[in-house]
Amino acid sequence: MNTLIVLAICLAAAVAAPIDSVEVRHDTLGNYNLRFQVPGISRVEDRDAFGNVNGGFSYYDDLGILRQTHFTSGVHGVHAVGTDIPVPVQDTPEVARAKAEHLAVLNAAYLSSPPSPHFFDF
Repeated sequence: MNTLIVLAICLAAAVAAPIDSVEVRHDTLGNYNLRFQVPGISRVEDRDAFGNVNGGFSYYDDLGILRQTHFTSGVHGVHAVGTDIPVPVQDTPEVARAKAEHLAVLNAAYLSSPPSPHFFDF
């Protein structure tokens, strides 16, 4: 009887286990597709024959917040956008005006200075 109970518990645990999903496809031209999913984490990635990659991943952090990141890469580098990636701060109008005034002063000083001598002429 105890053996039957242990067997039933093992069977129930095996059936209740989460199903992981991994799918990878590729060809001889350099294309590939990746799909990966386990409970709370997923990743998707596609690459074409030119080396351009598009994809993303998501996961739940320790606070239970879903974090998602989407990315592309290719000849122009890697670009990632996500819920936890900081974005550049935009200048206020006052800061933009101060930067423009400072640049104008620097440019005027540069133009009013004598040219530097060239010791070697190649």
